[in-house]
Formats: sequence, C-alpha cells, structure tokens
Amino acid sequence: MDAITLTAVAWELRDLLLGGRVQAVIPPDEYGLALELYARGARHWLLLDANPRRPRVHLLAEKARRGLETDTPFLLLARKWLDGARLSEVFQPAWERVLFLTFTHPGGERMTLAAEVMGRWSNVLLLDADGIIRASLRRFEGASARPPLPGRPYAPPPPQAGKLPVDLFRREDAERRLRMAPPTTPIWRLLVEQLAGLSPLLARELVFRAVGDAQATPNHPNASPEALSDGFDWVRRLVREGGWAPALALDPATGTPVAFAPYELTHLGSCRLYPSISQAAAAFYTAALGADAYAGRRAGVQALLTAARERLQARREALQAEISRAAAAETLRQWGEWILAYATTLPAGADELVADTGAETLRIPLDPTLSAVANAQAYFARYHKARRALEKLPGLLAEVERDLAYLDQLQADLNLADNAGHLEDIRQAIVAAGLVRPPGERRSPRPPASQPLRLRSRDGFEVIIGRHALQNERVTWELAGPDDLWLHTERVPGAHVIIRTHGRPVPSTTLEEAAGWAAYYSAARHDGNVPVLYTQRRHVRRVPGGRPGQVRVLQARSLMATPKPPATTAGT
Repeated sequence: MDAITLTAVAWELRDLLLGGRVQAVIPPDEYGLALELYARGARHWLLLDANPRRPRVHLLAEKARRGLETDTPFLLLARKWLDGARLSEVFQPAWERVLFLTFTHPGGERMTLAAEVMGRWSNVLLLDADGIIRASLRRFEGASARPPLPGRPYAPPPPQAGKLPVDLFRREDAERRLRMAPPTTPIWRLLVEQLAGLSPLLARELVFRAVGDAQATPNHPNASPEALSDGFDWVRRLVREGGWAPALALDPATGTPVAFAPYELTHLGSCRLYPSISQAAAAFYTAALGADAYAGRRAGVQALLTAARERLQARREALQAEISRAAAAETLRQWGEWILAYATTLPAGADELVADTGAETLRIPLDPTLSAVANAQAYFARYHKARRALEKLPGLLAEVERDLAYLDQLQADLNLADNAGHLEDIRQAIVAAGLVRPPGERRSPRPPASQPLRLRSRDGFEVIIGRHALQNERVTWELAGPDDLWLHTERVPGAHVIIRTHGRPVPSTTLEEAAGWAAYYSAARHDGNVPVLYTQRRHVRRVPGGRPGQVRVLQARSLMATPKPPATTAGT
C-alpha cells in the first residue's frame, strides 16, 4: 500500500466516517487493530494493520473477528481512549505513508491514531492531544531511529534524503534527469530513486501513460520532458481533485490478482474496477493472503518466540542494572580508604563517617557492630567483587544481544514461512538453542525438515537459497565453496544466498537476479529498493559462539535490488 493509495483511503474515510462514533475496538491479530464505527446510519469496520508482510489501512467488507485471546496493553489503552469517541479528522501528510485519525470524546478530549504503513517499520501509535505517544502496537526493541516509546513526543518519518518531492517535479527536472540518466536504465526506476513518495507501481503506470511503454528507457523515441511532465500533472491532479478509479490488476493467464491501486492499471492490461479503494484492497488481500492453513502451528511457534524474547529482555535488563551497580565500584574503594584515614578518630559503634575530602563532604554508612578496619575491609571486599563482575558482565550482555538478534532472524523466518516444514524447522531452532524449553522437549537439534531452495539463473548459474536460520547454516558452511558468491540483505534478517561459480566470473544479470531473490526472502520483502551485500564466501566468518546462520562479513560490496520472487521454486 503506497502513499497515493493511502491518499485514496483518506478520501474514502472522510466521505463515509467523519463524525462516526466508535462502537467497538478489537484485535484481529497481534499486528492489527479493528474499529467499528457507526456513521450516517450504517456500521463500518476499519482495519489498521501493521503486519510487516501486509501493512494496510482500509474498510472491511464484513465484521472483524477477534484474533487474540487476551487483551494487550495497547488494546486496553486504545479501547479506553477511543470507545465512544467520534472521528473528527483524517489527515495524511503529502506523499507520506502515514495516516492520522483524530477522535474526540463528548467531553472534548482528543486522541489520535497514527497508522504508519511503511513495510517492516509499520506501526500503529496512540497519541494524546499534545502529540505524546501513549502506546504503540510495535516497539522495534531499539532498532528504530524513532523509538516509539510511551511518554516521548511523536516524531514523523524523516524526509527521504536527496529526493525531490513529487509536487515540486517540473518539466526542467524531467529534462535534466533524462539527459543525465544511463541510457539503459528504465525511466520508472530513475523516478523511484530520485523522487520521494513515488512507488514502483505508480512510477511504471506514469511512464506507461506518458510514453506508451512501462519499461521505457531514456532513449525511447516517445520519452520527452513534455511527456513526463504531463504524466506528473495527471498524478498531481488525481491527488488534488480525486477522480479515483480503484482497480485490481489480474494475471491474464490465471486470473489471480497481482496488484491494486486507486487508478486504472493500464500498464498491466486486464483490470477489474471497484466502487471504492477499500473494496479493491479487500479483494487483493483476500486473494493474496487467503486463509492461513498453518495458523495454529504458526501461533504455537510465535508463542515460543514471544516467550524466548521476554526471557532475554528480562535477562538484558538485569545485566544492565548489574553493570550500572558494578560501575560504581570505585566509590566503594574510596569509601574504604576514607574509613582507614579516619580510623583513629572514629568512636566505637558509629553508624556513619562524615569525611571532609577538601572538595566535598562524604557521608559514609558504617556497620556499628564492626570496627573501623573491618568496615573498610567490607567495602574493599565489595569493591573487588564488583570489579570481577564488571569484567564478566559485558560478555554476558553481548551473548544476550546476540541471542536477541537471532530471535529477529527467526521472527523474519516465521513471517516468511509458507509450509509446515519451515514452521517445524523454526520451532526446532528455538528449542535447540535453549532459548525456551517447552515441557518434555529435548534440546538436541535434529536435521532440518526442509531443504534449501535450488534455482537456476537466466545465465545458467546454480543459486542456493536458505529460507530460515538452519538452512542458512547449511547453505553457507556445507554447500558453498570458498570461491562461490555469498549474498545477504544489509542490516536486515533474511536468506543466505549462494551463487555456485565453479571458477567462472558471474555476470551482472545473474548477480542482480540473485540479489532480487535475497531481498524477496528477507524481512524487507515488501520494500521498494533493498541494499544487498555480496562477496566471496571465503570472506564470511561464523560469529564466535553465535547461533546457526549468524555470521560476520570481512569485506563486501553492495547493490540495490528490488525484491522479486523466483519464477519457479524447485525444492522445499
């Protein structure tokens, strides 16, 4: 769901729901929030979904179903502040994938839901009238540059550095970009890389309407500044004036949906038009997601992951507190020395030493049952114990951070898992790592129930893809040779991808194809452009003491890739 689609949703919500009263607030699943609003004599269900695999905001065709047995803290606060309130404002910053829904209670209190539809960073936040975060659906555990923590002022997504807003793009900008662009790069890709708020889908439609070919390059005979400028005029007019034509594009061979948008997708051929963008969205997601045949098994694995994460987070907090206490060890040593310095003047049974250091006055607690020397020795003993602890604690904390990173990988694996074998492998990986131990479960690992994916590039190179942590371990350390190319998304959990070279140079077409697969089998699957690292496998090392699939890279290069599923999936 891109920025212009969210704009069409905002138009629809203003038309149908403004002034509507919230009748119910329920959780359809762990990532979602559903609101029942009664507006203009009708009931409507609005879904705000922060699932990184399918972030979206739209009206539902039928009543939302509760998907969680127990209420989360976020849900309790949302119900407290939204139930009975009326939707008073719907606002979207220009060309941003963020929608603000403001609700007003009869007493005048105002609360806002901020729905951020931004791939793996998607979230739903509850803000008070001063813009302070009261609660957030997702926390991101410190990985975000804008940690959505309660009590902090809400910070909107930062502008995309170096990119020109769509509203400011003019004919002279089109002329300059066409003149300076590489002649073989598709125009739509240039526009996405250089303009803020423009999705690949919209960019291809714009180029198709302007030039007649969605994949046109700058040397296309119809590619002119005037044509591109007209295309941008169409986009800006659509956002400014409406005239939406919600459409669902269909695969001509199978009839299955491949994309949806608030405008007719002429570059994709066969389309089905809908009265509203929510109806088009609902049709697309119903077909794309379907019913999860493994929902029960997936929920069981998710429960293990959640329990393991809670255990590690508690361990991390305890270690951090212990480090803070140990860091004060120098004070204990100084107190012991001051007690010795005043030992001859301390009266028996004193419970405190008041010492003038020249710079400050110290008040040092004493055990009245001990002598001055014994009190000093007690402080020295505590000092040495704290120093010994301080030497060990950073290593223990590093182990916890390593295991939390491993859980991030397993969570990404679970989000992408599409068969029972993958789900069982992930469950086994959690248990085998000792991160959580279900009753009666043994820790010894077993061989993966599924095998890595084996593909052939267009140039005939064998490409092997690990689709979860256990497969990643096997792909990198058992199946890859030192001269094979190793690929992985940069700073994002995902697949280890190997290009078997057999001593041959790898052409750029194969490298780009494999990078697209690496991006697709990662937590960044739904992003537009994803940085992918590539290097020879000889430059990859295991993380000392790390979990399966955890590696460090000594040297690598990077390229940008668009996530793309393979045409065939030979292997399970």
